[in-house]
Amino acid sequence: MRKVMVVDDDRNILTTLELCLEELGWEVITANSGQTALDRFAAQRPEVVLLDLKLPDMDGLAVLGQLAAAQPRPYVVIITAHATIETAVRAVKLGAFDYLPKPFTPAQIEHVLGMILRVEGLEREVERLRLRLKGVERQGDLFTRSRRMRSLLRLARQVADSNAGILLSGESGTGKGVVARLIHDWSPRQEGPFVRVDCTVLQENLLESDLFGHVKGAFTGAVADKRGKLAEADGGTVFLDEVSEMSPAIQAKLLHFLQSREFSRLGDTRVQRVDARIIAATNRNLERAVEEGVFREDLYYRLNVVDLSLPPLRERPEDIALLAEIFLKRYCKENNRPAKELSEETLALMNHYPWPGNVRELMNAMQRAAIVARAGQVTPADLPAHVVSYQAQAGRGADLRSLAEVERTHIRQVLTQARTMEEASAILGIDPATLWRKRKKYLLD
Repeated sequence: MRKVMVVDDDRNILTTLELCLEELGWEVITANSGQTALDRFAAQRPEVVLLDLKLPDMDGLAVLGQLAAAQPRPYVVIITAHATIETAVRAVKLGAFDYLPKPFTPAQIEHVLGMILRVEGLEREVERLRLRLKGVERQGDLFTRSRRMRSLLRLARQVADSNAGILLSGESGTGKGVVARLIHDWSPRQEGPFVRVDCTVLQENLLESDLFGHVKGAFTGAVADKRGKLAEADGGTVFLDEVSEMSPAIQAKLLHFLQSREFSRLGDTRVQRVDARIIAATNRNLERAVEEGVFREDLYYRLNVVDLSLPPLRERPEDIALLAEIFLKRYCKENNRPAKELSEETLALMNHYPWPGNVRELMNAMQRAAIVARAGQVTPADLPAHVVSYQAQAGRGADLRSLAEVERTHIRQVLTQARTMEEASAILGIDPATLWRKRKKYLLD
């Protein structure tokens, strides 16, 4: 559901507009001061802001100036009882989309919101065509020049309107969550909720409670009834991230749900029926997990009707410079830094680095570069040290080692330098659970 924020210190106007906008199908956020509006905008990122010019703590035009500098920038409609041509012109110059004098009617609000939606659609189409002329495909937050990725996206769109099980496989950081969200947005369930469940972060009983819910007293600490993520996703999609980490007991309960669309909460004998689509993701080889007896074969085939395998970033090098430039631009704006570009030497280093943390690691590197680079260009000195040092290691014959050996050496170096596991996982561009598994795999405990 799209979000709109109403900023006005008049309680009656806030209440009236909230009711009107909710009837039009918008999720409404309200604020009665300029600073509250900026705080709530930063936290919830509404696409549209209806902004009064007369606020108790700030000039509305000052609020408009900060909103106009945000990325992505919202559509701001000025609403005021003190309408003048001069303030209207100033507001438009600062980035306002439109200007409505009070009193206004619900029909006027509906009209301006309709105009915003039409303009937004045209802007997206123009951007899509501009990128396509450059050989770039954009779908939501995903950009690519890679033929493999474009082929994967075509298949994802093709199966989005079905209820077939979809398994997204690929290394950590390749964008499985982004693709899962795209499939939801392309599906008939797009108006329903999209609920994410990280299967790595919770103990068995807590994960079961998080997914299926529980009743009061079901286990120690269950002080009240709780709805699970499946119930919350009724009519929408549940994205099970790292499904391979589920225990056998939860795998059995999930299989039963996929077969019957029914489940019971922990500690409850009553059966609930829910219409929710399951999209699962894993960075492990599930076929091998089945062979090893740690993952149910029948559940594997239920989840894996359509297998979408995302290639690692090192196998789509044509996307490295493209994504780096997009991330650098984004983080310069988010951190109020002047625009920067990547030097040729920096691009060469980045193209030779294998990016074991994939897109997430590249994103972290560009966030760092946006903050620390002082000049208008990002130089090698602005990249993480391990990215720069990789070139020197390669020159000494490191490129003759297997990728696993390179990854092991790199992880060991980062673990030595980082103060905590969380810091190490952030440097590597992988989540802590993935780092924990790689430490076990490479005997780095």
